[in-house]
Order: sequence, then structure tokens, then C-alpha cells
Amino acid sequence: MRLRIRACIGRGGARKLSTCLTAAVVQCAPGDHDRVQDMLPIDLDVTRSVRAYMASCLGDGSEFSLERVHAGLRDAVWYSPKDRRALRALCDRNPREFTRWLYERERDGRYTGLIMVWPAGYSTPIHDHAGLWGIEMVLQGALSVEDYALVPDERGDPQPRFVGTTLLEEGQSCAFHGTEGHAHRCANLSARRPAVTLHVYGGLLETYRNFDAVRGGRFVAAPTTAKIDGNLGPARLRGA
Repeated sequence: MRLRIRACIGRGGARKLSTCLTAAVVQCAPGDHDRVQDMLPIDLDVTRSVRAYMASCLGDGSEFSLERVHAGLRDAVWYSPKDRRALRALCDRNPREFTRWLYERERDGRYTGLIMVWPAGYSTPIHDHAGLWGIEMVLQGALSVEDYALVPDERGDPQPRFVGTTLLEEGQSCAFHGTEGHAHRCANLSARRPAVTLHVYGGLLETYRNFDAVRGGRFVAAPTTAKIDGNLGPARLRGA
């Protein structure tokens, strides 16, 4: 892997990359694999701390602020050695598959929580989040996050325009606002080891759009159903 970086330290310690990231990655769509309806009785310290923080944050009567929620979540999360061992076992279940595990679906629909397991070298397509805000935190490994602005072309079709790249290492996180004009692409930077990330979204992310490259340098938006591989702890699967 070759990495050419001009980096500066941003808020939360994430390093903003203003140049290109050159790496061998496996291009796979999140819905490419068969859906596995597993229920794993794993109640992690990290997901328990997120639930407690989000309950207090959303229930304090103050106006919602993504910046405030993001900053507080970084301080509230506790990722214990027990969690690391449990998630290592989760990585070993399907070492070559990108999997998404639901750990919380808040009863009023204000947020959902997911744990994602990234195989070595895995990269998502460019995709949006159906207008939901989101927070993404690396628990194990390192992730690159390429941000794009969706700009209408002469046909009125949204086209991704590269904005910049954020490099996230263990314990670091990034957040994005719930706007229709935002998309990103994420990649596990390691060619040998899996990565594990924690996600909080401002609602239930059931469908989103992948942006597939076609001839002429254009992209076509492809509606995609969000795959859930199973539950961690007391959360319920979508449709259950």
C-alpha cells in the first residue's frame, strides 16, 4: 500500500488528507452478500455506553446539535478489553465479508446504532445516507473516509464531486449532517487486518443510493436496501 498524505490535525484528532490515497482495495457493495438473520447475545460495554449517552442527550430537552452530540459521544464511549475480544470473534465469523450489526433502534425512531466489520482492503462504493445525520467511530483498525458533494449535472442527475479525505485511527470519529447533497466512500486501510467501526444515524437507514461509475466519467444513482446481518444485544432487526 502506498499512501501520499499532506495532513493537518482537525477537530477530534482526525487528520484531513488533501491529496489522493493510493491503495489496493476490494470494491464491494454493502448489499452484495446474502442477508443473515443472526441474533448474537453480545451486549458490549461500548454499545451500552452509547445507549446511555444518547438517552441522556436526546432526553435533556435541549435543541438538537450534531456537534454537541458528536463531542459528547467521543467522551462517553468506553471500549473495554472485553469488547475487543468479543468483536475479534465477530471478525472471525465471516473474515471476507463486510457485515453490519444492529445494536440499537431507538423506540421513537430518533436514532439507530450499528457495528460494522470491514474485511482487509474492503471499500464501499460512493453512497449517501438518505438525508440522515451520522457519526462514525473507529474501534479497531483505521479507515479512510472520502467526502463528496452531490452536484446536479446538465440532466439534473446528482454527480459526486470530491471534497476531501479524513483518515480515522482507533478512537477517532467523524460526523456528517443530514443533507441530500452529501455522500462518502469508506475503506479499510489495512491489506491484512479487519477494521471495526461504530455508527450512530439520525433515524432508520433502510435505503440509500450507491453511485456507480459509467462511461464518460458520469455516475448513476442506484437505490440500495441496507443490509442488516444480525443483532447485537437487545436491539431488534428491522421488520422483526
